[in-house]
Amino acid sequence: MYQVAFLPPQFGNVVPWLMLHREGLDILVHPETGDDVADHTLHSLWLGEKLELNVEVLRPKTASTSG
Repeated sequence: MYQVAFLPPQFGNVVPWLMLHREGLDILVHPETGDDVADHTLHSLWLGEKLELNVEVLRPKTASTSG
């Protein structure tokens, strides 16, 4: 697994290229809005099979209190 980052104006060139050259790979395309869970679920685009994600690792960590 690896990440390729690109700017929004590049979307029209990068995503069609990925669609044509993914060679069986499943690719998740998503924006970076600051809401990691929504970006990876609600705002995502899959090329290939939609895989199950463990979004719990994307949720913000809450400060624990000791008492």
